[in-house]
Amino acid sequence: MRLHAFLVVAALVLAACSPTLNWRAVPLEGLTARLPCKPDRAQRTVRLAETDLQLAMAGCEAGGGLFAISRVPLANAAQSAAILAAWRKETLRNMAAATMQEREFPPGAAWSHAVMVSAQGQRPDGAAVQAQLAWITTGAEIFHVAVYAPRLNSDMTDILFSDLQLQ
Repeated sequence: MRLHAFLVVAALVLAACSPTLNWRAVPLEGLTARLPCKPDRAQRTVRLAETDLQLAMAGCEAGGGLFAISRVPLANAAQSAAILAAWRKETLRNMAAATMQEREFPPGAAWSHAVMVSAQGQRPDGAAVQAQLAWITTGAEIFHVAVYAPRLNSDMTDILFSDLQLQ
């Protein structure tokens, strides 16, 4: 009986000590990001700027947030501005973004262009959502890094966006 009680208490203590956001490096075809949970992966064809593209993504939910990284390869680097603009517009439309703030992604990185957007909007069910979004162009591909939650905080965003590495 004592052993059973000890095991129950030990399990509760370990569960209480397990972090909500358990960050780990996740590679996605040229970009490594740190996500706070084990991601699911998927691929599908999407249409952006009148172009069919193969979208690869990895994402997971933890601590009340949805974390995702995505990538589309470009057949023609000249398309990058139009595709990035269409991807951004579609993302903000899907979350019914009411307010947003744009800024350049931190300088000194190995990408050709990057932009970060903070937005507030609604989920499809009408619930409020905040998002921190980044689009990174390397010339031959565009990456999208995102976190969505009812209320974002620095614990959810700082590691995700400060630790991105091109491979």
